[in-house]
Parts: sequence; structure tokens; C-alpha cells
Amino acid sequence: MKKVSFSQFTTWLGCPQSWKLQYVDGHRTYEDTIHTVFGTVMHEVIQDWLDILYNQSETVAKTIYLNDIFREKLIELFKQATIVNENGEKIFLADKKTLMEFYDQGCKIIEYIQGNYKKFFPTNNVKLHSIEFPLEVDLGNDITYVGYVDVITYNELTKKYVLYDLKTSSRGWNDQQKKDPKKYTQLLLYKKFFSEQLGIPLDDISVEFIILKRTIFEGSPYPIPRVSRYAPAHGKPSVNKGWGLFSEFLDNCFDEGGNYISEQSAKPSKSNCRWCPFRDNKDLCQHGVK
Repeated sequence: MKKVSFSQFTTWLGCPQSWKLQYVDGHRTYEDTIHTVFGTVMHEVIQDWLDILYNQSETVAKTIYLNDIFREKLIELFKQATIVNENGEKIFLADKKTLMEFYDQGCKIIEYIQGNYKKFFPTNNVKLHSIEFPLEVDLGNDITYVGYVDVITYNELTKKYVLYDLKTSSRGWNDQQKKDPKKYTQLLLYKKFFSEQLGIPLDDISVEFIILKRTIFEGSPYPIPRVSRYAPAHGKPSVNKGWGLFSEFLDNCFDEGGNYISEQSAKPSKSNCRWCPFRDNKDLCQHGVK
């Protein structure tokens, strides 16, 4: 049985050949960056804090000092991601100045959420349903979708669920980014699969991105929030549209027996090739755009 994920879908959507090289041919590699480390730590700190908010006390959640916790987790993961080269030299993800900049930015995000949490995470009649809720859905043909929802809450009065996805970002999302299917399709799939897995009507589930901005434009004539929420259209037509996009991925990458379709075309472009792990590997890909 083959497992697929949203990251596989976005890789294929960007460049089918890159998907093939990574997931079919086994050339997939993962390298930590200061951005991935920061994102992981922010998720952990906020998720742990939400457990306090909903399961312990709002007063404690509002007053607990999280900066030290964030600092310890950031340094710990930073050290784990440090490698030693063949000469015995340590290769760090970033220099000390950059690390401190990320720490300062993370503290500002945390402080903003603590001071404005009801804008993002209402508490009246609301319970924390789960954190990192596992989705495992049989898609047929021996293919299983696997994913995790960052945060889910449940309103005991309205009987409604909210599925949250936490996203760290340099400056937030502009209108073009919000319309990018690589972003909004994720929550549409989560809604569909959560509904099917637990037998909950689609109408009782809403979805939101919580966008955590490392930096904000200081010269703006109006205040820019450090954290913002974005709820993409997620009615049944939108969910069906998202599922349609994902189905294209399945139809193009797997045959009726669930086997990989290895014939995949490259989709070179400046944006696709810029972040491609094979951009400098001419043995595997000769379509790179500089």
C-alpha cells in the first residue's frame, strides 16, 4: 500500500518530474533550514500553549512566560540540525545574529497571540478537540492519504468544528498567494477527510489558516498585525474543486492497480526551479531554469 500526502501533491503540481525523482526513483532528501526549524518550534510552542488555554486555565495561558520555553526549544532543535563535515567542522544552519533575529521574531508572534488569542481561538463554549489529529484515508487502489491537522476545536453549543493550520511566513500572504492551490487545497482536503473519517457533515466543519508573520512592514500608515487568520472558501463546491485537483494528481501518478506512473514531464520555470532539489544536478534533471 502506497501512502500519499499533501506535500506529494504540491510537489507534483509544481513539477511532475520532481515528484517522480523524489517519490518514485527514491532521490528524496530532506535538509533542515533555519526556516523549517523555526516553523517546527513555533508549532510546538503554540500547540502546547493551546492545551493550557483550553484544558487548564485562561488566566495561566494569558500570563505564562513562553519566551524562555521558545528559546530552549529553538536552541535544542538548532543544535540537532547542526552537522559535522568530513573535516570535523560544525556546519550551522545560520549565524548567531540570524538565530537571534528568528528568536526575537518568534517572541513577538507568541506575545501577539497571547494578547489577542480570542481573535483566533475563541473559548466560550469551545473545547480543544485535538492537536496533530491524524488523518488516514483509504483512497482505493491500495493508496492511503496520510496527514495531520495542527489544531481542531469543537463548539459544544453550535456543534461545529474548526480545523486550524498554522503557517509561518516571512511577511504574510498576499492575495495571489491566497489563491494558490498549493496553499488552500490543504485545508479543503483536511475538511473532506475529517468529515469522512469521523462521519461529521461537511456543513459542521470550518477551516482556517493562522498565519504567523516573522516580519511586518514598519513603514505602513496603518497597523499590521503580527498574526492574521485566513479562511478560504470551503463550502461543498470548493471542497469538490479541491478534491478534483487532488484527483488529477492521483490519476496522473497511479494506475488502476495503485502502481506508480513513472512517465512524468518536467515543468521548468523560474519559481519551480529556484527551490527544486535537483536544480544543480544535471544527471537527474537537465531542465533547470536559472
